[in-house]
Amino acid sequence: METFDLATLRQFLALARHQNLSDAAWELHLSPSALSKGLKRLEQALQTTLFDRQGRNLRLNADGARLLDRAAALMANADQMRSEFLGTRGSFHCRISGPALLQLNWGRRIASLIGERFPGAQVAFGNEKEDEALSALARGEADLALVTTAALGALDPRHSALNIGMTRFEVAVGANHPLTLGASSPCATVSEVLKYPFVVPTQPPFRGLQGGPATDGWRDDQQPRIIRYRSDDLLLVDGLVRAGLALAYLPDYALAELQLLRLDLTDNPFSCTQQVVLVYRPSSASGWLNYVVEVMKSEVDATGAGTDCLRPA
Repeated sequence: METFDLATLRQFLALARHQNLSDAAWELHLSPSALSKGLKRLEQALQTTLFDRQGRNLRLNADGARLLDRAAALMANADQMRSEFLGTRGSFHCRISGPALLQLNWGRRIASLIGERFPGAQVAFGNEKEDEALSALARGEADLALVTTAALGALDPRHSALNIGMTRFEVAVGANHPLTLGASSPCATVSEVLKYPFVVPTQPPFRGLQGGPATDGWRDDQQPRIIRYRSDDLLLVDGLVRAGLALAYLPDYALAELQLLRLDLTDNPFSCTQQVVLVYRPSSASGWLNYVVEVMKSEVDATGAGTDCLRPA
């Protein structure tokens, strides 16, 4: 009777992710034939087929989808158990999914926590929309997802969520912009700001901004701006603002990370805030994941940055 091990399940997860033998084999540093043999052994052990074959491509079928969640949970628990026993000597691969704007602050903070405690760890940052980040977590393709509360909807019962901070959007301005006049703490009225061009995202970075009057949370229905540039590339946005070519409406932490000046609006009746959430699959093992969650929770408790902190699975 055929049996299988965690290595075989890891191969199955790679196949489910790529749905292509060659691509999955490249990720795992295996030959396609070796990976195909591993899949055959797994299917024989379970006495079912897990994929529908379409040439070189594979499509996960109903039984494969049923195994996917269980395999992801087993691998996550196994990784955490290994981390628990190896402690700071352990090496592992942490995958953080979420929009780049959230990775800029909270993704970097999590990576710093992991690096300080587990020097042998590797951290991979995804750049996905919030829905895609949560889907990657559900499929076992990510260990942590950074999203805002508007993206949670009905929280997956397999997951827990921790409110880790609140961000407020501010107008970013470059030192060479006419509105700064060399001031270290520039300020302006809304009517003055509306005379100058802005750079805005082509797509809303967060779910809560979808369907609004602007892709960045500004009230263009009440305070219409000159929108001259559109880009989702944060480095390009930074360059346009720094050169004095445009203003940008960005989360407050982004201004600090990019070292851009904040333009204080003296008479703006509107504001945009977003609650940031860390979503993860809980583990009973006291490995690196629980360490990260506990430290982040302690920081939230100390600063009061979040409410309703934990949503248990």
